[in-house]
Amino acid sequence: MKVLHTSDWHIGRRLKEHDRFDEFRKFFAWLEDLITRENIDVLLVAGDIFDNTTPSVQAQDIYYNFLSRLAKSSCRHTVIISGNHDSPAFIDAPSELLKLNNIHVVGQVSENPEDEIITLYDSNNKPELIVCAVPYLRDRDVRTSDNNNNLEQALRDGINHHYERVFNQAASYSGVPVIAMGHLFIHNGKVAHGEGIRSLYVGTALELESSIFPENIIYTALGHLHSPQTAGRNNIRYSGSPVAMTFGECETQKSVTIIELDSNNNSVIREVPVPVFQRLERFSGDINEIISDLRQLALTDESIWLEITYTGREVIGDLQERFNQVMKDFPNLEILSIYNEGGRASQENESLKTIPEGLENIKPLDMLTMCFDENKTPKEQRTIFANLYQEILREMEINY
Repeated sequence: MKVLHTSDWHIGRRLKEHDRFDEFRKFFAWLEDLITRENIDVLLVAGDIFDNTTPSVQAQDIYYNFLSRLAKSSCRHTVIISGNHDSPAFIDAPSELLKLNNIHVVGQVSENPEDEIITLYDSNNKPELIVCAVPYLRDRDVRTSDNNNNLEQALRDGINHHYERVFNQAASYSGVPVIAMGHLFIHNGKVAHGEGIRSLYVGTALELESSIFPENIIYTALGHLHSPQTAGRNNIRYSGSPVAMTFGECETQKSVTIIELDSNNNSVIREVPVPVFQRLERFSGDINEIISDLRQLALTDESIWLEITYTGREVIGDLQERFNQVMKDFPNLEILSIYNEGGRASQENESLKTIPEGLENIKPLDMLTMCFDENKTPKEQRTIFANLYQEILREMEINY
């Protein structure tokens, strides 16, 4: 059996006000061809199908057109879970219709663990694979009032308990291999600079241990992080996003993951590189250095979107206008972002001396504690204010 793992499509994502529908269409055409060439049996999509909870008509058209073509391919089963960018109800809405084509979607969290267990059958109607399809778990889905004083621990306990219940239910299917799916942040996960990953749980930098997934699970397909990587064990993986979502990801080789299972459920895992459908480049320097780089890129005749950071000593107020004139000679290049940092180094270095070291790494709750200390807040009031503060942060998480 061959299983293909992908995630974080983010259909509808824009880059500096530029839509990317052409890239998404090209990716799905490529993916469809790969499924046919590799004779894929099962497709796993680990969340963040769309970039927001109210996808445009164009985004929906790309998604459903791909699924309709998928039903006619060699792929016999598809399992899709929602991510933190998705609307669980929207993902679930066509579930009964999609199921007719062996496309299983799990958008909303269920109190019944059986609802998140998908049994895939072979041509003889015998179970051949169990998929624990756990969608993104929101705060309100898993946290109880038992541990209100420690938001992070309450969330961790709730998520661990939810997965444990699903895995215990899956264990009743003895002799059938089990694959897990999830959309979460595993401890020590790598994020590319400027990747644009947002916190899953506002107010806490919650990271979970890979030990949440039992060792008897043959593969765990994760979503959320955009860089392909393992997470603790070789068979626990993020496939990453297939398209660079920001300029910070432009140097990351995108891929999908194929898992080949033999009759003894031994697996061979390999990454398949995804082509670049819209080239992104970013560079910095003074005016002459940047123009030299532009000339080199223009020789390719390839459409390239650019992010430029001017770092020259000279202060240039009309930087945008200067580059607009230069770009007339390079029709295949388009600057999407210009950052003007010219002549600012000395001032910025001086101002940074007044900023406490590591301020950008301070968590919101730590910052609250610093405020308490600064204002000599009584101990009995700190607990009251901290609980109210955490409740505000939890309310902010609703749209994440």
